[in-house]
Amino acid sequence: MSAPSGDTAMNPAPIDYCSRCGKPGIAYHDGKYWACPACGFVYYHNVAASASVIIEHDGFVVMLRRNRDPAKGLLALPGGFVDPDERAEDAAVRECREETGLAVTATKFVGSWPNTYTYRDVWYKTCDLYFSAVFSGDLSVFTAEAGEVSSLELVAPADFETAPIAFESARRALIAWRDGQ
Repeated sequence: MSAPSGDTAMNPAPIDYCSRCGKPGIAYHDGKYWACPACGFVYYHNVAASASVIIEHDGFVVMLRRNRDPAKGLLALPGGFVDPDERAEDAAVRECREETGLAVTATKFVGSWPNTYTYRDVWYKTCDLYFSAVFSGDLSVFTAEAGEVSSLELVAPADFETAPIAFESARRALIAWRDGQ
C-alpha cells in the first residue's frame, strides 16, 4: 500500500479482522479509526510523534544519509520516534546520540509539521517535531548507527530547497529554521 495523496479514507494498515472478536468486516472511518460492526470495538489510529534536531555546525546543517527504507539514500536530520513517556526534546537528543554519536542539547523548538511515514507497505501519520542545536565540537567523533545511517553530510542553508531530503516535513522545518535565523 502506498502513502495517500490527500485521500484520508484510505486504510493506513491492512486490517481485515477485528482484534477483539476476530470477525471480518472491520472498517476504517473518517481517516481516524476502525470500528467493528460485530462487537462494537473501536480502534483509533492516532498520530505518532517523532522528534529531530537541526544541528548547526560552522554555518552548515548536519544531515544523515539514510541507509534504510523509507527513503534509503536520501538525506535526513538526526531523529526518530518518541518513546512512550518520553519528552520530545529528550527523544531528539537521544536519537541524535544513537544515530551519530554526537552529544547535543536541543535548545529551541523550531516547529512541527505533519508527515506520512511509509514502512513495509503500512503508512503512519506522524507529527514531526523539530528542535535546533549548535555543535561546535569536532565532527570526527561521528559514528554512524549501523544499518540506519551511511554517512554524515553538511548541507548549506541555501541548498535546502534542492537537496535530496527524505521527508518534506524536514525540508519545511529547515526552511523555517533558516528563515527564522
